[in-house]
Amino acid sequence: MNQGYQVAPLFTGYNNFYLWIPLLFTGFYFFPLSMIWPHLSSLEIIASFAAYVAFIAGYIWAQKCTQQTIHYYLVGLTAISVAATAINPGTCALFPYVAFLVGYYYSYKRGVPWLMLILVSIGLSAWAFNIIELYFLLPAYIATIPNYFFGVMTRSKLQQEHEKEQSQLHNEQLATIAERERIARDLHDLLGHTLSSIVLKAELASKLGNAGKIAAALDEIEQVAQITRTTLSEVRAAVSGYKTKDINAELIKIKSLMLDKGFNVEGDISLSGLTAKAESALLLIIKEATTNIIKHSQGKNVFLSCMQQENKLNIEIINDGQTCQGHFGNGLTGIQERVAELGGQVRIEQNNGFALYLEFDQGIFQS
Repeated sequence: MNQGYQVAPLFTGYNNFYLWIPLLFTGFYFFPLSMIWPHLSSLEIIASFAAYVAFIAGYIWAQKCTQQTIHYYLVGLTAISVAATAINPGTCALFPYVAFLVGYYYSYKRGVPWLMLILVSIGLSAWAFNIIELYFLLPAYIATIPNYFFGVMTRSKLQQEHEKEQSQLHNEQLATIAERERIARDLHDLLGHTLSSIVLKAELASKLGNAGKIAAALDEIEQVAQITRTTLSEVRAAVSGYKTKDINAELIKIKSLMLDKGFNVEGDISLSGLTAKAESALLLIIKEATTNIIKHSQGKNVFLSCMQQENKLNIEIINDGQTCQGHFGNGLTGIQERVAELGGQVRIEQNNGFALYLEFDQGIFQS
């Protein structure tokens, strides 16, 4: 494992699985309590529930903290688990969660001593509160050790994803540098000889004018104007080509992201000959639609289609999974507003999966 890798907080707002789903298993905490509660006082029952709430709150905050402060939470969560064992042996379901945090936030060198401390705490709790029984020790130990290694694997998985993102970013930076060099070279090839010709013809026109050869001078000036017009057209065509390549490069990135997220993607979207406003708006529309599919869709198949004719453009984005309309509502509103600004039409279907149909027939193509 890369020791230079700085562990990020486990919960970042998107990887909800690591925070909420595993908490379902804390329900085992209440199994022993449900059997012994007739023998407990009201104060003990309240204390047992309070310990559970405190543990859950601490565990949630621990997943949002940094590696530098996690030890405070580990000590606190272990202490809560030990203290609550005095009332409820269901704490055997809590110790494994502390071990998971240890495995995620610490390397083996620091994590193994912490794991040993948790295992010792389980044994001391059983001894101190006279519950040296298999129903407490067995589930506590069996769940704690694997949970530690699950934390280690989670850290390794997220680290690999981080390294992959960094590698992609590095490649994109190299590609940007190469593209800038290519543009500079193209402009040099395009303008270098032309500007030299303009200078020479302008000087010749000046000399002819001074010599009284007005007709010849005017002819040279006309040639300068013609060269300038031709060069201007070539520069505009080159810039238009760069813009087309840029937007299609972004569309390729969007498709690659969906593939990386596990979607089966069929078809492509490729755009050309559009105005700058249309390119920007369509790119935002496509990003919004695909991002919401990635975040909220329950399906795995995506179909992309683009049919571009002389004065008409149709785009289709179809996904076979239902999306949560509560999450997607603002995104759909933004898509509809952008399409309206371009004078197009939009149709959205969410009854059987998700489908977005866009149609434009004017105002988006370069004249």
